[in-house]
Amino acid sequence: MVAPVDKKEVRLTIIASAVLVGVPLIANALHDLLSGRWDEHHDDRLPSDRGATSTPHLGGRPIEQLVADLRRLRVAVATDQQRSATHQLANRVAYDQLLMQACAMLDIPHDLGKRTAGPERDIERIRIEAELERAGIVLSARR
Repeated sequence: MVAPVDKKEVRLTIIASAVLVGVPLIANALHDLLSGRWDEHHDDRLPSDRGATSTPHLGGRPIEQLVADLRRLRVAVATDQQRSATHQLANRVAYDQLLMQACAMLDIPHDLGKRTAGPERDIERIRIEAELERAGIVLSARR
């Protein structure tokens, strides 16, 4: 025999669930709105709608920090041959993510979002590194 369900407990469970899910979502949305990230994620304008003289949107973290992380991961990718395949893949994925962020900041087109692998992806990385160098981002170690 099934015990009867108390309607008050059901209502309290629904309210508690709504609070547990809703409060973090609302807090995150408010944080994005106040920190300026809301515009970055909800901008309906196309990149072609921007004026030719407009500067790239540099929302989020500073470009200097991004470049420092790119340099660090570039060295890690170049020297991780003795590490596990999982570690090597993680380094490359993280490096690609940073490259895509830098490209977005500087409006550089790229194909790293495509699901390519192997030599094609390596060539695209090299092309993007060259484009970033042309844009004034120094990725190689200074001597």
